[in-house]
Amino acid sequence: MNKKKSIALLVIISIVLVVLAVLTFAQFRLPFKNGTKIYQSFLGAVALDGDLEGGVAYDLTLTDDITEEGDDIDPKDVVLTLEKRLEALGYTTSVVTAYRAKETDNYSFRVEMKNTDTAATDIAVVARYGEIEFTDGSGNILFGDEELKSARYVSQTVSATTSHYVELKFTDDGLKILEDAIDAAASSEDSSSTQFTLKITLGDTELFSSTVEKDYIQQNSLLITSSDETTARQLALQISSGGLKYEYEISDPMTVTPSLGENAAALTFWACFAALIVIIIALCVVYGGFGAISGVSIFFFVMMEIVMLILVPGITLNFAGVVGIMAAVLLTVDSMAIIMHRVREEYRNDKTVKAAVKTAYKRSVLSILEIDCVLAVLSLLMFFICKGAVVNFAVTFGIGVVLSALITMFFSQLLVYMALPLFKEKSEKFLKLKREAK
Repeated sequence: MNKKKSIALLVIISIVLVVLAVLTFAQFRLPFKNGTKIYQSFLGAVALDGDLEGGVAYDLTLTDDITEEGDDIDPKDVVLTLEKRLEALGYTTSVVTAYRAKETDNYSFRVEMKNTDTAATDIAVVARYGEIEFTDGSGNILFGDEELKSARYVSQTVSATTSHYVELKFTDDGLKILEDAIDAAASSEDSSSTQFTLKITLGDTELFSSTVEKDYIQQNSLLITSSDETTARQLALQISSGGLKYEYEISDPMTVTPSLGENAAALTFWACFAALIVIIIALCVVYGGFGAISGVSIFFFVMMEIVMLILVPGITLNFAGVVGIMAAVLLTVDSMAIIMHRVREEYRNDKTVKAAVKTAYKRSVLSILEIDCVLAVLSLLMFFICKGAVVNFAVTFGIGVVLSALITMFFSQLLVYMALPLFKEKSEKFLKLKREAK
């Protein structure tokens, strides 16, 4: 690559990086016919969880005075149940605390959670009480949750149309009772009752009611249809976990500060930004021009990670996710250090600068890919096995591992090859390369 081409490509890449940096971090007004609108930046478009952004709080208080039975309430068990249910609905950083109400001396509970469009309905689902019952259209009880193995949300996409279901798995006894009820309805002399209606109730609340045919049952499973994903997930949670032992009244929502403290998101951002600056300066001091190229690569990595947080659906960034991003940054630094050390070794073996760079990247591929593959598999295991905030760490770190490998092996190599023609004889000095004295 000659000097003119290098300059042209560097100018183009610099413009792209500047534009991407502005879109990622800057906020500005955009003129429209109907007035100006504020562009919030990619960073501003990232969904933040309650520990960084704050949210809403609800107080759950017993609807009846049960002082004599109050000893029957285990606050730790209720807190754990509420936390598990919130986690199942995607509230990974929710906080549930128990306290005694002065008026009745009974336990009440405060739930702090991220403020979402479905927060009000989600808290109602989480705090619902009663026992699950499966009944027929006439109200006859078929069985309770003892004949239910599991209930989970599933979706099916056909011709670009996605349908949402709750998959119910029954025991052999539960399945037989259900099939016998369907057969009984089909053989009924009353023409209005030839179709079996399945009703699922939780206490006094009817969760589901619809006609069910035998063909709907496959491999001990029954798929019941829901209108949308949110409703299906809520229904699956209520059927699988049942209700609380007592009925609680839910207060109006109250705004709460982030669980990590006020301005948690801003402080976290500036702390990470300061850490990046320190890392880049250290790389430049130790490795010279190669360190500067590594710094640009790391900065590009951070911008692409932020873009991926927006493009990949369902990611809500919490503090664990931020830690995952910073861990991926350190992985990128380590990968670049491997390459830079290899370049120095190859140059000491009497290779030219260009040959040393080419050989270093070629011989570093396996080492870097081995590390990245192991960490990628670890991220997948954490995603499927772990729960709560750890899942967010697994997502951001897993995305970071893939981006780190691509940027380290391709983007940084391209930058080096474009920079070398600009220095020619001074390329050794630019990359801080020295041969051993003979």
